[in-house]
Amino acid sequence: MRTQAEVEGIISRLYQQLGKDPADLIQIKPMDGQWHNALSYQVTRQDQTQTRIWRSDLDDGNERNVMQSLQGFT
Repeated sequence: MRTQAEVEGIISRLYQQLGKDPADLIQIKPMDGQWHNALSYQVTRQDQTQTRIWRSDLDDGNERNVMQSLQGFT
């Protein structure tokens, strides 16, 4: 189970590792639950594009999948 600060910190750090500015991420929202038990997190960028990060990838430490999701804003 992760807190809001942990989820946001991981996503921001990985987004920055992709060479992007984490300040561009304007919202990270838990989906299908609360911060500690959500199935996924919806991430919205300033240009209103969105992507989804699966909690299972965060729980498993699968940073590669998280980074792929962060590259897939649509």
